[in-house]
Amino acid sequence: MLMTLETEVRCLGTKGERIIPLPEFTTDAYTTALLPDEVLSEVIIKVPPRASGGAYLAFKRSAPVYPTASAAVRLTMEGDVCKEAAIVLGCVGLTPIKSNDAETALRGQRITEKAISAAVESARAAADPQSDMRGSAEYKRTLVGTLVKRAIEIAVQRAGGKQVEVSHIYA
Repeated sequence: MLMTLETEVRCLGTKGERIIPLPEFTTDAYTTALLPDEVLSEVIIKVPPRASGGAYLAFKRSAPVYPTASAAVRLTMEGDVCKEAAIVLGCVGLTPIKSNDAETALRGQRITEKAISAAVESARAAADPQSDMRGSAEYKRTLVGTLVKRAIEIAVQRAGGKQVEVSHIYA
C-alpha cells in the first residue's frame, strides 16, 4: 500500500543521510538501494488529499505464507470522477509493479464498469508472474484482475467516506 502513496525512506550512513523515493528503494528481488554502511532510519508518508480511499487485497493459501498475488489501489475522487489513481501489483513480478496503464484507464473518468474493466485488463497485462507452487502465470494474471477490481470498488467507497472492512482472501 505504501507504493500507492507518496512515500520516501530516509537512510543514514557514514557519508550522511539521503532520502530515496520508495519506488526507487527496491531495485530487484530481495535487493534495495541501501549502501553497505547505511540503515533505514525513517519512512516518510505524505497524507493523501481529501476524498481519497485505498484498499490492499492479497490472495493466500494461509495466514503465514506469501500471497499468490496482491493488489493495492488508492484513488482520489472528485464527485464520481477519479481525479488521481495509483495501482500497484504484488507477488506477480520480482518487485512491486506500478500499473501506469491501469491508472490512466481510471484517471479523469467516472468509475463505471467499463472504466474498471479497462483498468483490470491493463493490470493483468502489466503483471509478470512466474509459475510456481502457488499457481501458473495465467492463473496469477487472472487473480490480479479480480483483486484489482475488488480493490477499486472498495477504494471508491472509502473515498466517499464509507467504512469498508476487508481482509485477505484465503484459498
